[in-house]
Amino acid sequence: MEEGYDLAVRIAQLPSSSLVTRKLATTRLVLCASPEYLRGHGTPVHPAEIENHAVLSYSLLSMGEHWTFEGPQGRVSLKVTPRMRSNSGDTCCAAALQDQGIVLQPSFMVGTHLRSGALVELLPQYRSMELGVYAVYASRKHVTPKVRVLIDFVVEAFRSPTWE
Repeated sequence: MEEGYDLAVRIAQLPSSSLVTRKLATTRLVLCASPEYLRGHGTPVHPAEIENHAVLSYSLLSMGEHWTFEGPQGRVSLKVTPRMRSNSGDTCCAAALQDQGIVLQPSFMVGTHLRSGALVELLPQYRSMELGVYAVYASRKHVTPKVRVLIDFVVEAFRSPTWE
């Protein structure tokens, strides 16, 4: 806000702050890889097996390289050693689409690729982190008409997310 932005859309597990937040949607982190990568390297049947695979890591992920999943027997945590790190989720997805390894990316980034079959969800019985999609702005009291219209627009646009 100090940089002059009226509104931001954040995808995160937001800590409490002095900013106003309006939850728009949710997205979950999905573990996936291309069918070709899996043909050449095998398909993990438990999160611990991820350690034996090429991991394509999003470097700004809040849990870093300590991935956690909730599964049938409870919580499973592991430390991954990435083959590649990037601060761009698009780059991670592009590498996965080029058969380079396994990614853990938000459903809004990989949903289209999962539906097309270009990527395959791995270990669906093990769920990773869920993130909120939020409109974030400075104050409820002094919302300008243009910001109010924008908030109303993004609320409506996110009413039925297409990525799940």
